[in-house]
Amino acid sequence: MQNAIYRYLPDMERFIEQVRCYSEAELQFKPAPASWSIHEIVVHLYDVEIVLQHRLKAILAEDNPVIVAFDQDRWAQRLGYASLDMEHHLQALLAMRKAFAPVLETITEEDQKRTGQHNVDGEITARELVEKLCVTHLEGHVNQIQRNREAFAAQK
Repeated sequence: MQNAIYRYLPDMERFIEQVRCYSEAELQFKPAPASWSIHEIVVHLYDVEIVLQHRLKAILAEDNPVIVAFDQDRWAQRLGYASLDMEHHLQALLAMRKAFAPVLETITEEDQKRTGQHNVDGEITARELVEKLCVTHLEGHVNQIQRNREAFAAQK
């Protein structure tokens, strides 16, 4: 888990640096009508950062809290991800990670075992949430962005 925590801030810094290099056309491109653009993925990452930080804080501070699922596609549509300012979301993502990194660094072995009850998936541990928050969620979307970029390049 220490490796995940160590990666938390640098991985986001590298991600933001890369995304800022993409053209506007590439950021807005959708490989299929139901797919998300890179722009929408960035806004999604911001929202999920809030959700995962909240979930982890609840598990660390409360006894077996209820963790509520959300519909990410509905959020993207109803909150208008495509029309939101991507740069503001990139800045906010970095600020949130900088603010939360010290909390992650204080998590003990005992804290890692603390649990919450996800209303769909059942029991979830702090350790599992840290892995998702620090590594797996961003990695999954980095791969999705790479697929978007490949599809964008292939259309030319």
